[in-house]
Amino acid sequence: MNFLSFKTTKHYHIFRYVNIRNDYRLLMIMIIGTVATGLVPAITSILTGRVFDLLSVFVANGSHQGLYSQLVQRSMAVMALGAASVPVMWLSLTSWMHIGERQGFRIRSQILEAYLEEKPMEWYDNNEKLLGDFTQINRCVEELRSSSAEASAITFQNLVAICALLGTSFYYSWSLTLIILCSSPIITFFAVVFSRMIHVYSEKENSETSKAAQLLTWSMNAAQLVRLYCTQRLERKKFKEIILNCNTFFIKSCFFVAANAGILRFLTLTMFVQGFWFGSAMIKKGKLNINDVITCFHSCIMLGSTLNNTLHQIVVLQKGGVAMEKIMTLLKDGSKRNPLNKTVAHQFPLDYATSDLTFANVSFSYPSRPSEAVLKNVSLNFSAGQFTFIVGKSGSGKSTLSNLLLRFYDGYNGSISINGHNIQTIDQKLLIENITVVEQRCTLFNDTLRKNILLGSTDSVRNADCSTNENRHLIKDACQMALLDRFILDLPDGLETLIGTGGVTLSGGQQQRVAIARAFIRDTPILFLDEAVSALDIVHRNLLMKAIRHWRKGKTTIILTHELSQIESDDYLYLMKEGEVVESGTQSELLADPTTTFSTWYHLQNDYSDAKTIVDTETEEKSIHTVESFNSQLETPKLGSCLSNLGYDETDQLSFYEAIYQKRSNVRTRRVKVEEENIGYALKQQKNTESSTGPQLLSIIQIIKRMIKSIRYKKILILGLLCSLIAGATNPVFSYTFSFLLEGIVPSTDGKTGSSHYLAKWSLLVLGVAAADGIFNFAKGFLLDCCSEYWVMDLRNEVMEKLTRKNMDWFSGENNKASEISALVLNDLRDLRSLVSEFLSAMTSFVTVSTIGLIWALVSGWKLSLVCISMFPLIIIFSAIYGGILQKCETDYKTSVAQLENCLYQIVTNIKTIKCLQAEFHFQLTYHDLKIKMQQIASKRAIATGFGISMTNMIVMCIQAIIYYYGLKLVMIHEYTSKEMFTTFTLLLFTIMSCTSLVSQIPDISRGQRAASWIYRILDEKHNTLEVENNNARTVGIAGHTYHGKEKKPIVSIQNLTFAYPSAPTAFVYKNMNFDMFCGQTLGIIGESGTGKSTLVLLLTKLYNCEVGKIKIDGTDVNDWNLTSLRKEISVVEQKPLLFNGTIRDNLTYGLQDEILEIEMYDALKYVGIHDFVISSPQGLDTRIDTTLLSGGQAQRLCIARALLRKSKILILDECTSALDSVSSSIINEIVKKGPPALLTMVITHSEQMMRSCNSIAVLKDGKVVERGNFDTLYNNRGELFQIVSNQSS
Repeated sequence: MNFLSFKTTKHYHIFRYVNIRNDYRLLMIMIIGTVATGLVPAITSILTGRVFDLLSVFVANGSHQGLYSQLVQRSMAVMALGAASVPVMWLSLTSWMHIGERQGFRIRSQILEAYLEEKPMEWYDNNEKLLGDFTQINRCVEELRSSSAEASAITFQNLVAICALLGTSFYYSWSLTLIILCSSPIITFFAVVFSRMIHVYSEKENSETSKAAQLLTWSMNAAQLVRLYCTQRLERKKFKEIILNCNTFFIKSCFFVAANAGILRFLTLTMFVQGFWFGSAMIKKGKLNINDVITCFHSCIMLGSTLNNTLHQIVVLQKGGVAMEKIMTLLKDGSKRNPLNKTVAHQFPLDYATSDLTFANVSFSYPSRPSEAVLKNVSLNFSAGQFTFIVGKSGSGKSTLSNLLLRFYDGYNGSISINGHNIQTIDQKLLIENITVVEQRCTLFNDTLRKNILLGSTDSVRNADCSTNENRHLIKDACQMALLDRFILDLPDGLETLIGTGGVTLSGGQQQRVAIARAFIRDTPILFLDEAVSALDIVHRNLLMKAIRHWRKGKTTIILTHELSQIESDDYLYLMKEGEVVESGTQSELLADPTTTFSTWYHLQNDYSDAKTIVDTETEEKSIHTVESFNSQLETPKLGSCLSNLGYDETDQLSFYEAIYQKRSNVRTRRVKVEEENIGYALKQQKNTESSTGPQLLSIIQIIKRMIKSIRYKKILILGLLCSLIAGATNPVFSYTFSFLLEGIVPSTDGKTGSSHYLAKWSLLVLGVAAADGIFNFAKGFLLDCCSEYWVMDLRNEVMEKLTRKNMDWFSGENNKASEISALVLNDLRDLRSLVSEFLSAMTSFVTVSTIGLIWALVSGWKLSLVCISMFPLIIIFSAIYGGILQKCETDYKTSVAQLENCLYQIVTNIKTIKCLQAEFHFQLTYHDLKIKMQQIASKRAIATGFGISMTNMIVMCIQAIIYYYGLKLVMIHEYTSKEMFTTFTLLLFTIMSCTSLVSQIPDISRGQRAASWIYRILDEKHNTLEVENNNARTVGIAGHTYHGKEKKPIVSIQNLTFAYPSAPTAFVYKNMNFDMFCGQTLGIIGESGTGKSTLVLLLTKLYNCEVGKIKIDGTDVNDWNLTSLRKEISVVEQKPLLFNGTIRDNLTYGLQDEILEIEMYDALKYVGIHDFVISSPQGLDTRIDTTLLSGGQAQRLCIARALLRKSKILILDECTSALDSVSSSIINEIVKKGPPALLTMVITHSEQMMRSCNSIAVLKDGKVVERGNFDTLYNNRGELFQIVSNQSS
């Protein structure tokens, strides 16, 4: 039978992670409790037979004398059994759920270990569905937990019950039992066939769900890109197609589930017909008495009922098997335990501070791109205690050096050694302990600023009490050195301010300074800086480089940079090109030879005004451009001369520390400015409007009302409910016809039983009712499952539609993390299916059965019916209490699961940073704390669930005992005939069973209730969380010809603009700013950090709203523009490039409405100097991009090319050359100098070379434009521009 089919899925069973050594006590309780609970139905059958045996005694004697006391005893025995089963069943279910939770936690720990320790970096590089699989794996863990807990508990209890019932039935009559069970092979056949089909389609649905999760997560992480590229519809379309596939596979699975259920019900109900014929014949022959037959029938009826109840659990078990298969695939796929600990031949003391690093003839290709050699016979030597620079074009292989040095990748040719020792013989942990790598794309985590700074430090420092003087000074020195001190003073809670989602979002430059502070605290002998200050403005960049040189004096420091001015005359450097070292020497030596490539690059970067054109570009009359994502950030006041010293006076040290650590409740008077090098939100000083605990739970009635209102196929829903009504009605009808069969085998007063004609008539009626029961159960199951899936599919699409319309501020909310929303939409919404397919069906059936059954019972025997009805308030009261407790437990449990999964999400998405910082233990500790919290909640949930189910069972048995007693008493006092008693009794019994079936739905409903509440929170949020669209807005684009000969007509006009971010309404970014931008300008927007340069981009693209009449584009108020039309006219290339895992072609054409010729793509690639990289890729434009392996410069130039292909009228370049080498920067500078194919080009920059390329300059300060003109004029005036440029050259 298919209740055994769960045991294996390929080679993995769902109890793989049960540890007998650690769980044996719990397993003993579980086994004893399960066996004892499973025996209860069999004992109940025996006791029921003993009760009804009194009926035959009464019929034989014709008197009730002496039977009352026996009736009381035998009825009370059933009640006592119900009471005695409570602790046994409670312990059994609770222990099963604890076993499931333990398995779940062990699997989660295995997954954590796999992500942190076992998966090599190439696995992350090759996994294109990393985030989608992550979401799916979390669901698989829950499905496996559920299958090995509640589902297994019920299944094994039922298995024991089936064995006990069979044993009981065989004991009383083996021949009758065999006759009744002769259809079992047919049941088994259908069960096996359907189980396999369910398994196949469940796997397919899981695969599609993983794709949908990947897409949803990416679209949230790239929310700004999606909006600026106007690709909301595209993302919704792709999501809808994937969700439709999920829908198709689930519906096919539902068909086989429903077919299995319908056939099983029909066969289990009809197997009694032959039993009645045989039983009647045996009674007539005197070979069996009524007690034996009733006991056999009751046992087999309960066996059939048990099989039906097990069917739903078997589907859960099958899903658990599929989930285990998916989990094991993850754990085994690409996993390899680090062989270092096993292969290190010897351990030796190594003084890293005095050791040279040597790369000898190293060649390497990334595993995901084996045909592309990243390094080609590279030989380098880094002298101990010296600064060494590596320069080269983007994609020349510079960053790969640190990856190989830390042994993130093996499989290279050549050797890498430290002080002559090959790193292959050095434990990777020792390497990372002594080498710090600060990446260009640094990562901060959702935690306090203090913990982010201390991340990666020694455990003693990280976990120590920060009040100690030693740690105070250490953190203070790190903040001062990284120029974070003034910034920290402007935070509401100082170092304890929360960073990331739900807190402050930092700019790229601020993130890099935190990374430098992190490296300062680690203070390892070897430091590897990979473009570690590229995102900083001129002031911070130069100050920080001086601070780094002061700190790292006499220590081995390797700096990868495009900024050649950072290299001093006696610094040794290597110049790399296309994976090879082409030049090396000190700066002075290479500059002395004008033929060197370095000399050419150096003069290109420092003497730009005399530089020759590197590339020939055709400036056709095209308007081309890009829109990229923007990161919200907090900005610091400018530092000024106070930071020229790296330390404070002794008298200032304590006040500085106290200011940092002081919890600041009032920041209204604090000077906060926004926008450093990137785009920024102001400080999130106000709390999110939503509670971190989530929305208030909707009631079941509210959810059902909304479901009925929004469900797609209302006619199918009505038809499904109608089938459910009929299926519910078949229960009392079957009871009624069944009672006549029972009556036919009970001897009358003259000792005769029912005639053959009588039995034939009612047998045929029973068969007909059984067929109707099977058909309508199949119909209601399939139709309601279809309705529920379409409802869930529509909800998913509605959520996706809302997410693509949310404004950018919404994504910073505490409850709006991408991982959490993805899990909610793709995982938790599955629980909502049961609201339609199970609860609504059970409720409909209950109402039908209660109405028909009770009315019928009242007609046939009102006294017995009223006694039963008087028990219903007890069930209702208990259900309400149980539902309330379980609802609280389920909500807390799901919240704790979300917190645990969010922690794991941070690990998966930032694994390289974690490995570089050796922060594995920190995250394991954080994960452990969250796991302990979840374990406590899970334990409470297990106790509550076990209590509810066991009490429900006891109440049913007590009511059953009362009905037994009172029904037989009425027969004995001649108020009822046996026929009336049987009819009323069976009707009431089926009514009670339907009621308890409804109660059993409470756990599933509680889970679905939480999912619905969170989903409707997203759908019902206030209108101010959405981007506002003006219905009468302008949709006509900017006509270029209208500006020919009208140079004085501004294309962008800003008048008296005053603006502050909604989260910091008193911190004004602009104060009555006036600013016009004209056609034909390449306008440089210049200013120190915090002057509002990038905020201007947010306002021009309507990512933030400004007052009416303050900004006009092409003569139209920005608020009167259609959002899509406006954003098509403006392309933005941001400092941080953002691409997706797709082909180069897909990334270049992302968001384009018109078809682009391939030659246009190649022209754009040539235009930005990345054509050679693309054509050298294996499939050219159709080569898939691995975003983790592209260099920053390569990614940035692809983004610029993508922007050019958009052909927008206004082009905005926001620090787009910060990640580029000097040659690539010169190419972009030359494009700007000649004038990109756009009516207006805005260039936000800190680079003097880029400033000189612009034909007009606007300098911002204190929220206003303080200087306008060309570069030479403003520079010669020695004003604000002169001060900014002088800081760069100083």
